Amino acid sequence: MKKILLLILITLTLSAEVKVGDTVNNFTLPYLYDTSKVVSLKTNAGKVTLVNLWASWCSGCKEEMPHFVSLQKKYKKSEFRIILSSVDKKKSKSIKFLNKVDKDKTLLALYDKEKILPKEYRAMGMPSSYLLDENLKIIKIFTGSLDDDAMGELESTINKLLGK
Repeated sequence: MKKILLLILITLTLSAEVKVGDTVNNFTLPYLYDTSKVVSLKTNAGKVTLVNLWASWCSGCKEEMPHFVSLQKKYKKSEFRIILSSVDKKKSKSIKFLNKVDKDKTLLALYDKEKILPKEYRAMGMPSSYLLDENLKIIKIFTGSLDDDAMGELESTINKLLGK
């Protein structure tokens, strides 16, 4: 009986996705454009951060990426940062796509070849975005590409978190 209860507890723990209110764990991933450099989430502590899990094969990811570039440019001088985490098998595909939509490298693009973040966050689909406050607590989770309404909701929440 104890073994069955332990198995059920382990199964529930492993299948539980992150949720609003959770504080995310730190991660360190290589920079997409130069994998000899690494970036840690904790370097963004104190900033409002949007972590976006994406891939070049994902049509929804392609649709929302230009909006993220515009959003990051709009908040360039604020304490807001967008971190992209590509899960493509070949980073060249991610780079090729981003070079079209983010020529100035406005977005902080990381490479997650081992799919660490989708596993850690138990992402339910691609794309998935997680809005974190300055203490790395999840404020909002967006699964699927952000339409105009979701982008408005995201921006409104960013403004609140930034005290605007």
